[in-house]
Amino acid sequence: MDIHNPIRADFRYIRKLLDISFSGQVEHNPKEYLRVTNAFQKMGGSWEKLFLGSPKDLELLRNLLKIAVKKGFITKAYKWED
Repeated sequence: MDIHNPIRADFRYIRKLLDISFSGQVEHNPKEYLRVTNAFQKMGGSWEKLFLGSPKDLELLRNLLKIAVKKGFITKAYKWED
């Protein structure tokens, strides 16, 4: 699976949100995206509604990503010392 150009639309959406919200602070891993996708659906989120512009589903996904990064479910990028 190519992490730079993921095939799945949900993975591309997650990658874009991570790039916007955590620019350069996280590593992109499709296995971690799958965890977020499963959690999003279990919390009642709908990918169809999200892609049609649902602000409720977008807020849910943003909150899940923020929690996933904070709790370590999304790998943080290594920072080199200056």
